Amino acid sequence: MYANRMAYIVFFQGKKVVEKLKTLPVDIAYVSEKSSYAIIYGDKDIEANLKKQLKEVKGFKQLSQSNTYDENLNF
Repeated sequence: MYANRMAYIVFFQGKKVVEKLKTLPVDIAYVSEKSSYAIIYGDKDIEANLKKQLKEVKGFKQLSQSNTYDENLNF
């Protein structure tokens, strides 16, 4: 079974967004507190729901798809 996964970059300000990401069904690959961004992996199906949940968190700036994602690879 192949999962349609996507790499996302979450830009934030403060630590509340990172704490919220830990409760969501995503895998956190990297968090840079100095540059205020996190790289996460999640299913493509939850992108809209993920944006909706993160908009409610104080300090959330932007969610974007990672440029390093390769659509031809399935895992």
